[in-house]
Amino acid sequence: MIYPVTRVFVVAPTPMARAGLRSMLDSAEGTGVEAVGGAASLSALEPALVDADVLLVLGEDLIEDSAPSLASEDHQAILLLADYEGAIPKLRTLSPQGWGILPPDAPQEELEAAVVAVARGLIVLPGAMTGRLLGNTGEAGVPPEPLTSREGEVLGLIGRGFSNRMIARELHISEHTVKFHISSLFAKLGVGNRAEAVSRGARYGLISL
Repeated sequence: MIYPVTRVFVVAPTPMARAGLRSMLDSAEGTGVEAVGGAASLSALEPALVDADVLLVLGEDLIEDSAPSLASEDHQAILLLADYEGAIPKLRTLSPQGWGILPPDAPQEELEAAVVAVARGLIVLPGAMTGRLLGNTGEAGVPPEPLTSREGEVLGLIGRGFSNRMIARELHISEHTVKFHISSLFAKLGVGNRAEAVSRGARYGLISL
């Protein structure tokens, strides 16, 4: 089965940085991720940018500089490569349906998974900052009811942006069984949707994003 390509527009301050990120995305195999363009800023809207599913932005300064342009458009998911969490309010405003932060030196596999996840409307948070970003550093470190090993596998695949059908294929189970596991883990985590499940799972250390 062929899944839709996730088109990514790379925003980075230097040609070398843009080329490096595009090379990482284009060399991905089997993920359906494709770099469709790049720029040093978002001051001028390009056709490739308008058609992209995800904006991959290197550095929080570019988010601040580009905010006026982004705010006036119906924009895509945004994945920010930065170590600074102060851009979170801006990201929530610009892309409420799908956004994330990763360290600039995140490995290729993690970058690919995060791109697919935010494109599907999920929130990607780096494990080291999860508690601070959610404002819940005082929460217990384990869920009230532990997940089964299968539920943990399903949660991990949700965190990677997999649909129910993709999860079923990956685990060799039916979509009906996938829905059953998702319903169960939602109840155990006390959440109502996939984004909340990923965020709370990361907070409890059940998955790493």
